[in-house]
Amino acid sequence: MEPTPETPPDRPRSDWLTGGLAVLDEGGRILSVNEPLARWLGETPNGLVGGDWLGVLARRSPEWETAIECWIRSESEFRTQDLPGHPDQPVGWLRLTGGRAPGGLFAHIESIVPPLPRLEEESWPQEGAGDEATQQLRLRLLKAEAEVDNLMRRWPGVIFNQRSDMSFHYASPRLEALTGVPMAEFLHRSDVFWNAIHEADLAEVQSHIRRALRNEGGLSTHFRIRHARTGRVAYILEHRQALRTESGLLLGFEGTWLDVSRQTIAERRLSSTAWRDTLATLTMGMAHDFGNILAGIHALAETLEPPQGTDDPLHESLDLIKCNSLQASALVRRVLSLHQGRLGECGYCDLNQQVGDLLELVRKILPRRIRFESEQTPEALPVYVDSVELRQVFLNLIMNASDAMPHKGELRCTTHRVTTEECPAHLQGTFPRLPAVCVAIRDNGVGIPERHLATIFDPFFTTKPVNRGSGLGLYNARLFVEKHHGAISVESTEGQGTTFRIWLPEADFTEQERLHEDDERRRRTLLVIGPAGRSLDTTVDSLRRGGFFVVAENREDQALMTLESTDYEFDGVLVQVAADTSDFVGHLLREVRQRKPPVKSILQIIGRNEDEVHSDWLKDAHLSLPSDLQETEIQRRLKELFDPSSGR
Repeated sequence: MEPTPETPPDRPRSDWLTGGLAVLDEGGRILSVNEPLARWLGETPNGLVGGDWLGVLARRSPEWETAIECWIRSESEFRTQDLPGHPDQPVGWLRLTGGRAPGGLFAHIESIVPPLPRLEEESWPQEGAGDEATQQLRLRLLKAEAEVDNLMRRWPGVIFNQRSDMSFHYASPRLEALTGVPMAEFLHRSDVFWNAIHEADLAEVQSHIRRALRNEGGLSTHFRIRHARTGRVAYILEHRQALRTESGLLLGFEGTWLDVSRQTIAERRLSSTAWRDTLATLTMGMAHDFGNILAGIHALAETLEPPQGTDDPLHESLDLIKCNSLQASALVRRVLSLHQGRLGECGYCDLNQQVGDLLELVRKILPRRIRFESEQTPEALPVYVDSVELRQVFLNLIMNASDAMPHKGELRCTTHRVTTEECPAHLQGTFPRLPAVCVAIRDNGVGIPERHLATIFDPFFTTKPVNRGSGLGLYNARLFVEKHHGAISVESTEGQGTTFRIWLPEADFTEQERLHEDDERRRRTLLVIGPAGRSLDTTVDSLRRGGFFVVAENREDQALMTLESTDYEFDGVLVQVAADTSDFVGHLLREVRQRKPPVKSILQIIGRNEDEVHSDWLKDAHLSLPSDLQETEIQRRLKELFDPSSGR
C-alpha cells in the first residue's frame, strides 16, 4: 500500500519564529526544513521539499523578495540579512543567516527584536501583538526599553551607570560626543574615564568621588573634560551617587553630566566684570593719593634745594629725589591710563602709542629673570578699536608669555605695518583688509604642544589648575579681533617658544561714518520687562509692528540675566511701571547705566500719572512714555531716541 501524501493539518501559524533551519541546493531549492520553520510557514516539512526558497518566503512577505535574492546570490561564505516587518507589527522582523555547505547552502532564520529606533511609541499597534501573556509581557518590556533609550538619546546631557573600577556599565550616546572616545572603550576599560578628565582637575574629581562614597544622597561638582580628538575643553556639572548592597558593598555609581560651558562663561564674565569695576575704583583712588604724596615729596625737595651755584652736598641728593619722584609720577599716570575710557567704546588711536605706553608699565611688573626688548616701527599705525579691550588683550598676552618662562627667558614685542597678505598656520578671525597693522609678542619659553594649537582660543582652554586660570584670556583675545575685523595667530614649538600676533586693519578714518550708517540700518532690539498679562502682550505686539525686535521678560530675577546674555545685542530696555511696581526698577536702571551705557532706558507708565513715578527713576531713564500716548506717538518717540536726526 503506497503512503498517501502528507497534507498539512489545520496548523496554527505563529508570528514568532525561533530556530528555523533549512538546507538548500545551489539554485536555492529547498532540500529539507525543520519542524519549527515548517510550522511558522503553515506547512509540513515534506510539503516544502523542492520548493523555491525565495518564493516560499516571499509569500509570507513580498517586501522580502529583493533582500532574500541578494542573500542567495552573495559571494560571501557566511552571510546575514535582516528582513524588516511591517511598522505596525514589530514582531515581524526576521534575521536570515547562513552560508555555503558542500553542494548547496544552509540557512538559519528566526525572529528578532527590531532596532530600538523602530520601537518608538508611535510605531506600536494599539491592540497589542498577540494573545499569549508571555508575548504581551515581552512587548511591554521592549516598549519600556525603547522609551528609556529614546530618553537617553534625546536628553542633552549624559546618564551613566559606572562600575566601581570606573568603567561604565552603560551611558548615553552624548558621552562619546563630549569626549571623542568610542563608547566601547568606556564600557570595557577603566582608565578611559580618567583620561577624559582635564589633567589639572584630576585631584579635584578624585576628591569628589571619595566624598560621594560617604554621602548617601549624592554630590555635585564642576570639572573640565578634554575632547580626545579636537582637544576642546568643556565644563561639566556632574551629580554622582554611590550604589551599595544592603551590607554596604560598593556596586558602582549612578549619575548625570550636563555641559554647562556657556553658563560658566557668563558667570565668569559677570564676576570678572564686577571685580574689574571694584579693582578700578580701588587702584584709581590709591593712585591719585599716591600721586599727591609724590607731588608733595617733589615740592619739598624743591623747597629744601640750596641756591644755584653753591657747593652744598645736599644738592645732588635732592636732585636725585626730584628725578625719582617725577619717574614715579609718570608710572602712576600710566596705571591710571589703563582705566581711561569705557569698555565697548571705539575710537581712533595710534597702535605704537598704545603699545609704547603699556611697555613702560610692563617693564616694571615683569620679573627680573625675564629680559624684555621692544621694537616699534617709526611710522604711525592708526587703528579704530576699543582701546580698553586692546590694553586688556595685550597685557594678558604679556603675562601668559611670562608664565611660559618659569626660570628665565627673553620676551620681545614688535609692531609693524603689513602691506601683503600673510597665511599663518593657526589663525583665528579673518585676515584684515590691507594695509593692516600687526603687533607680535614672542617668548622663548616652554612652547605649546602641536595638538593644542588649534584649540587654545576656545573658551576654558588652559593647562593651569582651576584656581590659577580661567581659560578665557585667549578666548577674549579671539572675540576682540573678530569684533574689530582682524585676526590673531599663534606659532609655537615645544621647548623653543611661542609667538602671538594680532592683526588689525589700518584705519582710513571712515570707520565712524560707516559704523553710524550701519547702526542706522540695523534693526533695533528691545528688552521689554513687565508683569505677564494683556498690557505686556499689547506693548510687545505694538513694538514688533513698529519694526523692533522684542524680547519679553516677566520675571524680575531673570531680567538682568537676559540683559547680560550674549544671545542678544540690546539697544534699549523698556520697563513697564504700574502702581504695584517694586523698587527693582530703580536697581535695574542703575545697572543698565553703569554696566551697559550705550543701552537706552525707557519707562512706560501704566495706569498712573508721571508725577506719581519715583523722581530718581525718571532721572535715570533716557525716555518716559506716559500712559495716554497713542501707538504712533510711542513709535515716533522711540525712533527719535535711537536716531535723533529722524525728528528734525
